[in-house]
Amino acid sequence: MPAAADRATLTRDTQLAGVKIGFWLGRQLTTCNTLTAGPQQLMTALGLTPEANPFAPACRSRRAFEETVQLLELFLHREGRVPAARETLRVGGDTPKVGAWLAKTRHRHRSGQLPDPHVHLVALFEGDWTVEDAVPAALA
Repeated sequence: MPAAADRATLTRDTQLAGVKIGFWLGRQLTTCNTLTAGPQQLMTALGLTPEANPFAPACRSRRAFEETVQLLELFLHREGRVPAARETLRVGGDTPKVGAWLAKTRHRHRSGQLPDPHVHLVALFEGDWTVEDAVPAALA
């Protein structure tokens, strides 16, 4: 296989002899179950299966509520303020949306949908943590 066709380096824009092989391959892998036996066998022989799809988005696992509270606490200590609704936090190679999470958690609390154990975990603030200008307890 030429370097341009190496599975590890394939993207949707990869071209081979002027043909967008990446786009074609992506289409074959997403419709693999509709291919006849011959093309399916060829794809499998090349190690190109839906399970090994180089174009499939990475699986994202959800963080536990407690883990996100820890990330929020990290943000509060790093930045010294509450995150805005669209703010993220860079941790390792990950970029969790702590601002959006806090906004959603506040909404769930106001509407009575946040379980009591979770309410107690968000006790990182002085006074009412559900207001936009809440002050982190560590900075009060």
